Amino acid sequence: MIIEQSTARFAAAVYSSDTLDRMALFKFAEKQKASKIRIGGILQTAIFDAEGNIAGLDAIDIATNERLPISRPRSNGTICGLDTSVLTATSSIISNAIDNQLDLVVIEKFGALEQKGMGLVDDILLTIAEGIPLVISMSQTALPIWQELSGGLGDVLAFEETVFEQWWKNIQG
Repeated sequence: MIIEQSTARFAAAVYSSDTLDRMALFKFAEKQKASKIRIGGILQTAIFDAEGNIAGLDAIDIATNERLPISRPRSNGTICGLDTSVLTATSSIISNAIDNQLDLVVIEKFGALEQKGMGLVDDILLTIAEGIPLVISMSQTALPIWQELSGGLGDVLAFEETVFEQWWKNIQG
């Protein structure tokens, strides 16, 4: 279900702890690629250790499927913070999507840095300013910050593949 709909060409894909399919955005992006939509951006995936615990995160370049290690365990076993060189690389992925005027950009990152106006927020806002359709995923708790940052514009989507597909059809007209 599209929770809130506007005429803007960007949408927040909102998940919560109750979200059943956290792979919905990945599946949506893969379907668009298979349909020959010129899509770019980044997705994130957790890396698990032998016991099934999260051991790190990778960013995935949607266009190339290249994996970039966002965070990895420290020698003491704790997960380290964001690798700033990887953040720079993910920023370049989004910049390339903008430069190439892709049909659609998907960004699975509106984390702590972006919520503070840092990280990828400039790339996100530039994508919107360029008029390139954008889906950005975020937690339910980040939505108010996003709505303030985006001026309350844009759609708010339930985190479901069919909802993303309907939104994309609406955007295409």
